Amino acid sequence: MHYRGETVKGVAFLVCFAVVLLALLSPVMPLAVPTLLQASNVPAVVVGKLLQAATNYHNGHTGQLSAITVFMLFGGSLARIFTSVQETGDPLMAGVFVVSSLCNGLIAAQVLFYWNAKAPHKQKKQQ
Repeated sequence: MHYRGETVKGVAFLVCFAVVLLALLSPVMPLAVPTLLQASNVPAVVVGKLLQAATNYHNGHTGQLSAITVFMLFGGSLARIFTSVQETGDPLMAGVFVVSSLCNGLIAAQVLFYWNAKAPHKQKKQQ
């Protein structure tokens, strides 16, 4: 059946995920590997948020972005800076959340700036 193949793929994914997770958490894993993986998250966050901000700017509105979600993401990333500093003292982890907060703040500022802007309605072509 069609579902059997999807189930096998799902189980295979979970097994691979568990193996990678166990390898990353094992004591034989050099500390540089998880640090590199953590640092590699920064470009993905920045590129994703800046693409969203550029799209908002180009369109002149934020489209269907949920204001509450944007503000919760911004607040959550600010809170993660504080908890990272307090709990771990890891400057790399705190730096990731500082960058994330700046990007989320940009999107939040756009939501406020474009609050009353509406997407232009597409006009139907008359035939």
